[in-house]
Amino acid sequence: MTMQCQAAAAAPTCASPAAALRLRAPRPFVPASAAPRRACRAARLACQAAAQPPEQKQEQPEPEQQGSGAAADGASGSVRDALRAAESGTQKRRREADSTDWMATQLTRRFGLAGGLAWVGFLAVGVIGEQIKTRLEVAAEEANTKEVSDAQEVVLPSGLRYQDLKIGGGSPPIPGYIMVVDYKAYANGQLFEDTTARGKPIVFLYGKRPFSGGMCLGVEQALSTMRAGGRRRVTVPPELGFGDSGLTLRPTEHVPEKRGEVPPGATLKYEVSLLRVSIPPS
Repeated sequence: MTMQCQAAAAAPTCASPAAALRLRAPRPFVPASAAPRRACRAARLACQAAAQPPEQKQEQPEPEQQGSGAAADGASGSVRDALRAAESGTQKRRREADSTDWMATQLTRRFGLAGGLAWVGFLAVGVIGEQIKTRLEVAAEEANTKEVSDAQEVVLPSGLRYQDLKIGGGSPPIPGYIMVVDYKAYANGQLFEDTTARGKPIVFLYGKRPFSGGMCLGVEQALSTMRAGGRRRVTVPPELGFGDSGLTLRPTEHVPEKRGEVPPGATLKYEVSLLRVSIPPS
């Protein structure tokens, strides 16, 4: 009896029945999967914080418990490590750009630096050879070009008339080739275009339509028997010129000073120089 009394005296006394119920109630059960979920949530927050720019980063709410904070630190560290590893792997896989010359690249890979240098030397020889050829052609053109003062006027069945002032020694016009032409053009004795004064010759593809600037069918026919470096005085009847419609030259973006007027039915006179005939770029 005495031992029972002592045990009863040593037992804590409850101030109220509710407190007694709280003492007797079992602790709530925490499932084992809660900890991984907290770790995943902390890792997700760490990834969002790492993806935000420095100025847009916001303070993330601190985990409620010390265990969650440790899990977040570990998750963020693992995420950073994974990002660093991915970045380093990308840099290792990144290759330098190959040469734009496929042949030089293949020769360098097959025979080393000597193969690539040999191909570059071959190309250099080709470029130098082309330059030498161009200079020889220009020299031949200048040597074969001569001034004439007593050339007879040629009259064609179409009514076109021309007289050579200089006989060129260069290439003849070829359909589709680039033509560079300078001229002074008159309509009924009035100057309506002078490319030599403005320093901008007419550049066009021979045989292409429509004509550029003050060019017309009569001038094209006169150019057909010329060579680069030559100069002619050409008289064009209205039928091979601008006919009854005439022509009005207006300023353009590239030639703002272009302006002139050709009245309907006007007879045209040109002093035309064929400066150059060249192959168009492919």
